[in-house]
Amino acid sequence: MSTCLCNGTGASVERTTLDLRSLPPPEPMQQTLAAVDRLGPGQVLEVLTPLMPMPLLTALAELGVKAQATTLPEGGAKVIIRRASP
Repeated sequence: MSTCLCNGTGASVERTTLDLRSLPPPEPMQQTLAAVDRLGPGQVLEVLTPLMPMPLLTALAELGVKAQATTLPEGGAKVIIRRASP
């Protein structure tokens, strides 16, 4: 699912959501990294995972991609991933 959001500058930002909570490891990490490879500058990826994805967060940091993870009340985690604008 894709939606457009305002980024505070008046420009819209495309946000794509992947719900990977039903997948067994390591599929959420593999699919997330593949989606990150397709992100353009300024785009945002929201990923829902079955657990707090610490290995994914480490991999994203090593790639220089910004990510913020929060625990969901119903279980699992939401990770917001941003590719920096040039």
